[in-house]
Amino acid sequence: MALSREENEMLTRVGKGTPGGEMLRRYWHPVGFANELKNRPVKRRLLGEDLVLFRDDKGRAGLLGLYCTHRGTSLEFGHVEDGGLRCCYHGWLYDVSGKILETPGEPADSTFYQRVRHPAYKVQELAGIVFAYLGPDPAPLLPRYDVLVRDDGVRSLAARIVHCNFLQMVENSVDQHHFKWLHRTPKTRFWKDEKLTSDPTEFGIRDTFTRRVGDEYFRTISLFLMPNMNKVGYHLPEDHPAAFAATHEGYEALRWRVPIDDTNTMHFTLYFSPIIDGTAAKIPPDQSDKGLLDSVHGKYRWDEETGWIARGDQDRCAQESQGAIFDRTQEHLGVSDEGVILLRKMFKQSIEAVQRGEDPVGIIRDPVKNEILRWSPAEFKLDPSKVSHAE
Repeated sequence: MALSREENEMLTRVGKGTPGGEMLRRYWHPVGFANELKNRPVKRRLLGEDLVLFRDDKGRAGLLGLYCTHRGTSLEFGHVEDGGLRCCYHGWLYDVSGKILETPGEPADSTFYQRVRHPAYKVQELAGIVFAYLGPDPAPLLPRYDVLVRDDGVRSLAARIVHCNFLQMVENSVDQHHFKWLHRTPKTRFWKDEKLTSDPTEFGIRDTFTRRVGDEYFRTISLFLMPNMNKVGYHLPEDHPAAFAATHEGYEALRWRVPIDDTNTMHFTLYFSPIIDGTAAKIPPDQSDKGLLDSVHGKYRWDEETGWIARGDQDRCAQESQGAIFDRTQEHLGVSDEGVILLRKMFKQSIEAVQRGEDPVGIIRDPVKNEILRWSPAEFKLDPSKVSHAE
């Protein structure tokens, strides 16, 4: 069943005061990389709010409202000095908590600066990522997913902008049927007898995808983690009948689709490979020092070998071509869209929970439950004798 226009608005709008935006503000979101915070502040837009990210001269990361409280000049042009971020226009100085430290030009005995506060948000750094929380106090714990905190492997980071609403990207995470078509190559072995199952978990959705290739059966387990993450892994050759897999031989990827505003999204990726017998799998190169890279809407890399859009741009092509905000009143869902339907239901339930003053799905407040969160994707071959004809 297609969504109503009101439902589509509820799920896609991310600004402050909107139902979806208030739900999303109950979670921590990546906003940048530790490596990009050097001597200059960085402009960011998150959940429709214009912000500036910086590291002060004491080594503390801060996230402030972008525009100077004095007369609105952008703090992205400010100077990192004297324990905070100083506006380039008239020298007002802010610390990482939004406290105004100096108001040059005011009388020496003025207490004006003590009565004004600049917008500031909580940040935490983990695994080289700077996470931000834009919601009300008390903030929940930042989830310690295993790939963020494990010390037995190597990591790399990357991020870019995709020019469409975040929900189009999030729905892709639970849509396993697209693997066969969007990501095919001339070497891909097509499969039959697909069975897609999506089950709710305490953190999101567990998707199970079973299919047959010749006389062989394969099963993939992937994970969607509220509100905008998915966890997958890779190691199989191109001709394998699986879009992804995760074993000790390969590596995992944790991805976030973070709303910039209603029509643009930050796509953060962390790759992790365990070190086994002194060796780690090859992972994509780290790009965290480059910060958030942009992409050009409608322009996608082409792979001459496959005669199709290059692998890294296939999802972006499909999602951006749905429009800035997909009109879900015009869609026609089928059986294979079970994961998408469940995801939208989970989003609605989480929005309603916030409206009741409760926590949405996946929020953690007990430190004991947050020591390390192990949610592992998987790919494995099944014994044909143990697979029913229904599968």
